[in-house]
Amino acid sequence: MLETTGDGRRRVATTKLAAPQPPARLVSRPRLLASLDQVRESLVALVSAPAGAGKTLLLAEWVGTRGAGETAWVSLDADDNDERRLWSAVLDALAGTTLVPADNPLATLPVPPFPSDDPGFLAQVVNALEDLPEPVVLVLDDLHELTTEASLRGLEALLQHHPAGLRLVLSARTDPQLPLARLRLADQLVEVRGDDLRFSAVETRALLATAGIELSHDQLHRLLAQTEGWAAALRLAILSLAGTGEPERFLDDFATNDRAVAAYLVDEVLSRLPPDMHEFLRTVSVLERVGTELAAELSGRADAGALLDTIAERTSLVFRVDTAPPRFHVHTLLRSHLLADLARLDPERAARLQGTAADWYAARDDAGRALTHATLAGDPARTTALLHRSALPLALDGRHELVRGALDALGARAVVGDGLLALVSALLHLEQGDPAGADRDLGHADAAWPDEPDPDLAELRTLVRSRRAQFTGDVDDLARVTEDLAVRSGTLDAPALLQRGSALLATGDWAGAREQLGAALRAARAGEHDYVAMQSLTQLSGLAAAEGDYGLMVTLATAADEENTRRGWQHTVEAATTAMLLAYGALLRADPAECLRQALRAGLVVDGGDPPTMRGLHLSVQTMRGAAEFELGERTTGAQRVAAARVASGTGHFSGEQVALCATLEHRMALLLGWGPAAAEVLAWAQEALPDSAEVALMRARAQLVLGRRDAATKLVRPALDGSARPVLRWSEIDAWLLATEIALSAGDGVRARRSLKRALTVGQQLDVPYPVVFAAPEITDLLTSQLGKLGGPAEKFAERVFAKRRALHVPPMVPLTARERAVLRLLPTLRSFEEIADDLTVSANTVKTHVRAIYTKLGVTKRRDAVAVAQERGLLEGEQDDTP
Repeated sequence: MLETTGDGRRRVATTKLAAPQPPARLVSRPRLLASLDQVRESLVALVSAPAGAGKTLLLAEWVGTRGAGETAWVSLDADDNDERRLWSAVLDALAGTTLVPADNPLATLPVPPFPSDDPGFLAQVVNALEDLPEPVVLVLDDLHELTTEASLRGLEALLQHHPAGLRLVLSARTDPQLPLARLRLADQLVEVRGDDLRFSAVETRALLATAGIELSHDQLHRLLAQTEGWAAALRLAILSLAGTGEPERFLDDFATNDRAVAAYLVDEVLSRLPPDMHEFLRTVSVLERVGTELAAELSGRADAGALLDTIAERTSLVFRVDTAPPRFHVHTLLRSHLLADLARLDPERAARLQGTAADWYAARDDAGRALTHATLAGDPARTTALLHRSALPLALDGRHELVRGALDALGARAVVGDGLLALVSALLHLEQGDPAGADRDLGHADAAWPDEPDPDLAELRTLVRSRRAQFTGDVDDLARVTEDLAVRSGTLDAPALLQRGSALLATGDWAGAREQLGAALRAARAGEHDYVAMQSLTQLSGLAAAEGDYGLMVTLATAADEENTRRGWQHTVEAATTAMLLAYGALLRADPAECLRQALRAGLVVDGGDPPTMRGLHLSVQTMRGAAEFELGERTTGAQRVAAARVASGTGHFSGEQVALCATLEHRMALLLGWGPAAAEVLAWAQEALPDSAEVALMRARAQLVLGRRDAATKLVRPALDGSARPVLRWSEIDAWLLATEIALSAGDGVRARRSLKRALTVGQQLDVPYPVVFAAPEITDLLTSQLGKLGGPAEKFAERVFAKRRALHVPPMVPLTARERAVLRLLPTLRSFEEIADDLTVSANTVKTHVRAIYTKLGVTKRRDAVAVAQERGLLEGEQDDTP
């Protein structure tokens, strides 16, 4: 029997009235603390979330921030359904705060036998609270333990009268049976719910750090997906992770095999449910989203909807996510545990339930879910039938992992003997950057080819072959294969239009490409083929790049990239193409760090294989990466990377934009490094592909200027300035006027130099491309500095932007050395005297000293030793060098 004092109060343990002490390595959550602080202006705060969500810990931390003695705390349990015990605890907790004066009645008020039904008692409590000089906060933790009407009636009275001296903070696993709706409408209720309590990625990483655990980005997000940010599950995972050196293996088994999680779910969730509810949950665990109609079909229970509502109220790990039709979500860990339990106890029943779900979804044209359940049922006939019906549409929607999983479940033999499945498999291999796998499947399709193929099947084979040709980067091959693609009213319209537009883009027919790609985008969106829509955006971005609309290029590529990230398509070839275009945009903005980041993203997909299997895309990606490295100070590495990519690309016929971009950037690097033969080689490559282009004219002119042949350079650059040589890259016009500026400066013609520089700035401002000006020769930068404040208009603003970029980069400029300076530089590491170097080069000692002074100036040094160090760092002593770049 409980001990009672003379005034009718129960004796209450002091531990029941004390907030728990937060752990020493607490991860503070300021966003939630700020939410609770709003209770000062409201009347009630409700923290409602499932077991283990971190409710008590959050409240304990919040109470600690309010100062000792300012908050009353009661930890509730089942015994508090004795209302006299409950009110004794509440009064003792309130009287124990520093905000309740010693003479306040709360300290001595007798508790009658049935306090919740005693109006006089309740009035005395309300009056005592009303008289407080400032509000006291009462925290009632674990309110779900109060299950009797009597225990809740007294609290209801407090809510109805809401005395000015009281603020209530209620914590429960489910919403209490109290009249909170009125407070919600009056904006007097602060709510912190399960979704709010879920740990974010930042908070999870901080929680892991308290245990000295570090996970990769992907591992962290896998853990978050499995736990759904549930605090209890995260803490259990951390305990296990701390004892293993194999986080990847742990994450593979965590959801289904972690004993600590299983024990927690059984003890805290499932043990509180009647056996029939537990069995019902086990049955519907085959569903990722539990619809009431299908739940009734699987369980044979007509009351499935009402049962799900009841379970949701009791556990909070099951909750409604849709209302029409009603569907419920079972927490990932709970569902994984139940599903594993079902498969262990009755594997045949588990397979039957999966098959029933597959047929149910198939009858309602939900191909994705139908195929998922058929695969899990392990039924080859059902899976094959569904693949024939929906594999291609699902692939065009971007459901690659789903279709690949079903094909893998059937095994290689099913694909080998089935032309349709072999072609779908080939298409999936291509999207994942595996042309070799696609070639094998194309061979299987040919071997299984029927004598009289269905037109759609024949069209699919042509489509796959066209996509395969795109991987080589060979424009002629792509154009030849794509000629046979037809557009009919059917599933393949959007991808056929896409391939035709891609081929026209590669061959330089921009008007035709725009028409076909625009039609592809419209058809894809009309047919809800999201993946093809994203591909169309990517190719339209490439078209914008070809046309020199670099702002539109970045806008479209960003839209496609966001879709890739949102839909999990980051490891596809199209995602790599998008990242490459974003890298190009970053380079033109003179942001080499971002260019490198995007190029590395693209490289994760395209850099495999020797020789590379995706030659055209590999060439572009490596060019971007090399250019970024070069501008970030890794001169030799960057130049060598671009050269290696060009050589590895072979003899294919690439698009003009790919050749021009690679050649322009590599030729500039080679000249700045003094690599004459390399410059000559890339010039020959570009001249063969683009003989009449402005880019080739610029490369030839620049090479002559480096050799000191100013008149020849002037003659060669003229076609790029007057428009008689067509630029493949629109921004080459900026390059042309910068080169004209450099030539004029070398001739001492200041008027022509200033005029040419202003033209370069004007074009740069029009195209929004600062790159060539930011990395221009120092003498051009000096001229630009002298002209600041005199340019006026857009050119002035663009010049200011250029200088801001240069200041942010902190990379020393590169100045090309003359052939004689390079010859002297190569002899400096030998420690020969200047007189000995002069004898070797058959020149005078004074001439050598003049060259050395020029070398020091261009390298930014004052000593011979430093000149050698800088030359080695920049690769100026590497490779063959001669006078014929």
